[in-house]
Amino acid sequence: MYKYVKNQRKLKALAVSLLVVLTLTASVAWGLTVDNVIGMHQAKLPPSVIIQTLKSSGAEFNLSLADMKKLKSAGVPQQVIDAMLPTKAGSTPEPEPEPEPEAETSDGVQADQSEEEKKIAEAAKKAAEKAARKKREELKKARMQEIAKRLANAEQLLEDKDFVNSLKAFDDFLQSKDQTPEGRAQAQFGLAESLFGLGLYANAMVNYEEILETAPEENPVFERSFYRFRQCSQMVSYEGLPGALTDHYIGNFTKEFQNSYNYFLGKLFFSAADPERASLYLERVEDNNPDYARAQYVLGLIKVNQAEDDKRFLIEATESFVRAVKFVERKKYRSVEDLRRVGHLAYLSMARLAYTLATDFPSLYGAAIYYYRKVPADSTNYIEALYESAWAYFLKGNIRRGMGVFHTLEGPDWKNHYLPDTHLLEAQVFLNLCRTGLAQQAIKRLEAKYLDLKPTLKLYLETYEETIFEAFVKKKLKRGLDLPRRLHLSVLADSRFNESYMNVARYSNEIKQIKINQETLGDALTNRLLERANDLLEQGKELLSQMILQTLRDREEELDSLDDKVERMRFEIESQNARKLEEQIEKSYEGEIDVAKNAASSQSTANLLVGDKYLTWPFEGEFWKDEINSYRSYLTSQCREEK
Repeated sequence: MYKYVKNQRKLKALAVSLLVVLTLTASVAWGLTVDNVIGMHQAKLPPSVIIQTLKSSGAEFNLSLADMKKLKSAGVPQQVIDAMLPTKAGSTPEPEPEPEPEAETSDGVQADQSEEEKKIAEAAKKAAEKAARKKREELKKARMQEIAKRLANAEQLLEDKDFVNSLKAFDDFLQSKDQTPEGRAQAQFGLAESLFGLGLYANAMVNYEEILETAPEENPVFERSFYRFRQCSQMVSYEGLPGALTDHYIGNFTKEFQNSYNYFLGKLFFSAADPERASLYLERVEDNNPDYARAQYVLGLIKVNQAEDDKRFLIEATESFVRAVKFVERKKYRSVEDLRRVGHLAYLSMARLAYTLATDFPSLYGAAIYYYRKVPADSTNYIEALYESAWAYFLKGNIRRGMGVFHTLEGPDWKNHYLPDTHLLEAQVFLNLCRTGLAQQAIKRLEAKYLDLKPTLKLYLETYEETIFEAFVKKKLKRGLDLPRRLHLSVLADSRFNESYMNVARYSNEIKQIKINQETLGDALTNRLLERANDLLEQGKELLSQMILQTLRDREEELDSLDDKVERMRFEIESQNARKLEEQIEKSYEGEIDVAKNAASSQSTANLLVGDKYLTWPFEGEFWKDEINSYRSYLTSQCREEK
C-alpha cells in the first residue's frame, strides 16, 4: 500500500511537470525567459528535459550577471545555465548533459521509472519538438517575407533584364551585415543570374557552385542553382571536383532532378579519373531520362579503359554503347542535336572496338565497317569514321572499297585535312598490286603534302616554344615565320583546341564587359569580378598553349615516323622494280617479249589510271555525299602469277 501511494505521488508530480511545460510553451510561444527556466526547475523537471526544451524552442539568452545570480539562487543546475549561454560560431558543441541519477530508496536501491512516467516524459518531449518545429517554420516564413521585401527592387531589375543594376543591388545586399542563410542564398542566386544574363559565365559559375555547397534543405534555390551550374559548365569548362555535392541528400527532389544530378556528378568523377565513383553515380541514371544515353556512353568509355587489363570488359563496353544508341534512336529524341552526337560517338566507339578485336577475329572487320557507316555525313565525327573505315576495308581484303574511300578523301571537301597515312596505305596497295609506278607517285604526293613540312615545323617550335599563344592565336610572328596551313588546320580540327580556345575567348569577353560597366558596378565589385576573370584567363591561356605545343609535337613525331616508313616503302619499291627488271631481261633473252614495247604500254596504262581514277577530281562544289561510301577503285593486279 505504501509503494502504491508513493508511485501515485510520483505520477502526479510528473503530470504536473508536463502541465507546466505545456503551459509555458503556450503562454510564451517559445520566447523563453530566465523566469520560465526557473519555473521548469521548480516544477522538478530533470535538467535533461529542461535542456532539450531550450534546444527545441530555439531560445537565445543574453544572460547578465544579475540573471546568473538569480538562476543560481533558485538552484538551477550548472549544466542548464551552461546551455543558456551563447555558443561561439564554429566552436565544438557542448556534449549532451548526463541525466541526473534518480533518488535512491531508503534501502539504497535506485527507484525505477514506471512505464506511465516514461510515456508522460516522451509525450512532453514530442510536444516540445512539435511546437519548436512549428515556431521555426513560422520564423522561416517571416524571414523569407522580410527577405522578399528587401530584395524586391533587385528582383524587379533582374526581371526587367537590367542585369548591371540588378548585379549591383544583389551585391549591396550581400555586403550588408544583417543577413540570414536563406537571404544570402537568395541574393547570391540573383547575383549569379545577373552575371549569367551579362554573359559572365565564369563568374556566374563560381557563385552557383558556392550556393550548392549549402545543404538543399537550407537552401531555397538549390535546384535552380544546380541546373544553371550545369549549363555554365557546358559554356566554360569546369575542371573541379564534385566536392560538397556528394554530401547532399537529394531524395526529396523530383526523379528528373535526381537523374540530372547523378549524371553530372558521374561525369565530373570520370573527368577526374575516378572511374569507380563515376560508375556509382552514372549507373543510377534511369532509362527514361535523356541523360541515360549520355551516362551509358561514359560508362562504355570506363569499360574500354578497364579492358586494358581484362578484355572481357569490352563486351560490357559494347553493351553500354548499344544502350546509348537505342535510346538516341527513339522517335522523340532523334532530332535532339546533342543526343544525336552521343549516338555518333557511340557508333564510332563500337566500330573501334570491333576493329580492335578483329586482329584476333578477322570477321569483325565487317562489323567495324557497318558501325563506321552508321556515322552520317553531317556528323563532326564523319571524317574520322570514313578514314578509319578505309583501313578496315583494306585489312578485310576489300582493296577496291578501301582505295575508293582514299580517293574520296582527296576530294575538295577534305583537301586540307591532316591524313598522312592515306598516301602511305595507297602506296602499299599499289605495291601489293605490283604497280610500282603508282606507288612511287603516291610517295611523291605524301612528300609534297606532309614530309616537306618537317623543317618549317621544327623551326616554328624552336622559335615560339615560349610564346606559342601569341604566335599561333594572335599571329605575332618573328621574321614572318608562320605554320604551314595544313598543320595549322590540323590543330584547329582538334576538339581539345576548340574547347580551350572558346574558354579563353569567353574569359576575355568577360573582362571587357566588366570594364565597360565599371562606373555602374563600382570599383569594389568591379575589382572582385576582374580578379576572378583575369585568373581564369591566365589559366586558360596556359592550358591552351600547352595543348597547341603538345599537338604540334605529336605532329612532329608522326612525320618522323612517316619518314621512316617511306624509306622502307622506297626500298620495297626498288626491290620490286629490280625483280621486274630481272624477269623482263630473262624473258627478253628467251624471245618472249619486246622489253621496250611492254615498258611503253605499261606506262600508258599507268597514266590512264592515274588520270581517270586519281589525280583529276571529277566533282566540283557540292557532290554526291550519299554515295561516298560506295566508291570503288578498279585497279587490277599486275603481279606475275607463280607457276
